Amino acid sequence: MIQPTHEWNETLKDGRRALIRAIRGDDVERMTRFLDELSPPSKHFLFLGGVTHLTDDALRKLAAPDYAKDMAFIALDAGSDKAPRQVGVCRYAGANSADGAEISVAVADDWQRVGLGKKLLHRLIEYARDTGVKRLYSMDAIGNTRMRKLARDVGFNEKPDPDDASQVICYLDLVGSSRAPK
Repeated sequence: MIQPTHEWNETLKDGRRALIRAIRGDDVERMTRFLDELSPPSKHFLFLGGVTHLTDDALRKLAAPDYAKDMAFIALDAGSDKAPRQVGVCRYAGANSADGAEISVAVADDWQRVGLGKKLLHRLIEYARDTGVKRLYSMDAIGNTRMRKLARDVGFNEKPDPDDASQVICYLDLVGSSRAPK
């Protein structure tokens, strides 16, 4: 079983290296910089257009998940001699909900299209399975083709959002499925 203290060194398609680990309380400043540096389209898709900046309190909560129902893994640039820059995050929240846990994935614009989102999501799925989460899902804008492709690539199904024609729901049932993500 994966513990929140596990770390993985990953090599991406372009040869860059990333360290993936669970988020920690001391990652608040790093998370703030990461979110501030996302392009407007990346922020729009991450927050479905509803948020442009998070409060300090919200950032502290994101960096200190309740591991009983929430989890977040971050990716750090492992090829830098400077203080490691956060280049990605993948999280789920509300695992005790009857609907399952809602996920989100964000990758720094200059680190997209090299497999980092997929590696983060694989780790999150593995952790969710190990801890008994029944289902993971995301609410995505129809125009968020990259997230929708990522979800399909790791085994998620997709259906229209019955409450909002501009969104889709991507979901992955984990209970009763031992299938590893693609």
